[in-house]
Amino acid sequence: MHTIKRFPDNFLWGAATSNVQAEGAYLEDGKGLNVYDMLPGVPGSTDSYIASDHYHRYKEDIALFAEMGFKAYRFSIVWSRIHPNGDESQPNEKGLGYYDDMIDELLKHGIEPVISLVHFDMPYNLAKKYNGFASRKTVDCYERHVEQVVERYKSKVKYWITYNEINTAILHPSLVAGAQVPNGKEQIKALAKINHYTQLAHSKAALAIKRIAPNAKVGGMIAYTPFYPATCHPNDILGAQFINNYVNFQKLDASVNGKYPEYLNTYLINRDALPDITEDDLNIIKNGKMDFIAFSYYQSGVISAPKDEDDIKSLYDDPQKYIHYGLKNQFVKSTEWGWQIDPIGLRYAINELYQRYHMPLFLVENGIGVSEELNGNMTVEDDYRIKYLGDHIKQMKLAVTEDGADVIGYLSWGPIDFLSSGKQMKKRYGYIFVNRTDDDLRDLNRYKKKSFYWYKKVIASNGERI
Repeated sequence: MHTIKRFPDNFLWGAATSNVQAEGAYLEDGKGLNVYDMLPGVPGSTDSYIASDHYHRYKEDIALFAEMGFKAYRFSIVWSRIHPNGDESQPNEKGLGYYDDMIDELLKHGIEPVISLVHFDMPYNLAKKYNGFASRKTVDCYERHVEQVVERYKSKVKYWITYNEINTAILHPSLVAGAQVPNGKEQIKALAKINHYTQLAHSKAALAIKRIAPNAKVGGMIAYTPFYPATCHPNDILGAQFINNYVNFQKLDASVNGKYPEYLNTYLINRDALPDITEDDLNIIKNGKMDFIAFSYYQSGVISAPKDEDDIKSLYDDPQKYIHYGLKNQFVKSTEWGWQIDPIGLRYAINELYQRYHMPLFLVENGIGVSEELNGNMTVEDDYRIKYLGDHIKQMKLAVTEDGADVIGYLSWGPIDFLSSGKQMKKRYGYIFVNRTDDDLRDLNRYKKKSFYWYKKVIASNGERI
């Protein structure tokens, strides 16, 4: 048996973008409104009208990615650019043509396209008309969208991701699933329905991709945030186990094993919240299998369960409260946005995923958002980003070389600065500075940060020079 000392030679280095957060071109070339366009954003944020103007500057941006040596680039096809209202029988040809050109540009530079089929971009009409993925009708619209997109690009694209961070549909339903949910006792029922229909959407998409492009590689994607127990108290340990199942594992358990896990079924039955699941649904989930697991990793979390109860019923009855209240881990630092910086948590996450599912893993988002401005030399000395990414890559490498995990690629978030999920321009993630602020478009020119040259060396050395 040979000792594993390095990443495989075909390791997919690169970065990832959400096009709805980067493109701009608000209603250009027939694009329709989507849920991100209509998102209020956080205080001080901007709109999606221009964003980073990637729609008009993608060739310039891709040339910079090629200069860094990208092997792969993940981007999303904006659903409302292809089906402006979501329920059209035929796609918008101008939208398809735009992504044809983008894919061709990537291939010209030897960069493997990795396509996400929905990423915060559900047509607003479907959210308004059907309450998004709270309805089967939206699942049907999504299936048709996927079929037409895959048919168009099947000869050019090998890697497909069915649904960006699908597990967060129950955490942020309005943005991720285009659905509004009630508060109180009916919330669990509403979230259970969204959970089922997003699962069905993933499985139908996986089946469609394999039917149309049999040699394609299909991945489902979650946002992985490992939750640690705050103490050794048994309630904390049990609470962390429950939240990890609720947030991180239930989607993958269903997608990989082809059936809903027993713990989820029991949880919903006990709360009279089991949604309408047909035999056809179960067969679709059974057969809609994946080739790899895609995931994002930014931070870890901590769970402190109630200590004054014999069981932890209140945590089970209102898990959202315990996920979002912001308990901090004293042993790790935080970003200025309060996200906990935990590189070792990435190694832990990779091991948990690989040992649980025994499938190839693809880390398709990892990065740090920071408020930044150009210095006098028209660059950004972002040593903090180099440290963050370098520390995470080192831990990923240990998961491969010391723990035996099968990781096929690393795509950082993101290559250029673009709007955050809360529509902030000042929360910057890129190797390339985009010259605008939340309230001033400036000239939108691109400037290489220090990390640009660092990541170029990482890629050229296949992760040996970190």
